[in-house]
Amino acid sequence: MSEQKQRFKKALEVVLDGVSLSTNTERRGEVGVYLLGLLIADNPNLVEKADITTIQSIIEMADEQESPAFRL
Repeated sequence: MSEQKQRFKKALEVVLDGVSLSTNTERRGEVGVYLLGLLIADNPNLVEKADITTIQSIIEMADEQESPAFRL
């Protein structure tokens, strides 16, 4: 796997983790999809169109879950 593809994969993991762990529940899914768009714009050759829809669905599912982050 190329270095660019590895960096893209790690960035995508950060976006998914950020959406699923954020305690700010307002618009976090929308922001996650926005960040995905930025990643794709920077790396258009690394992801297929069909995969984009799947990733967006995963971000939306992560948004639907309550954050497991510890709160006081």
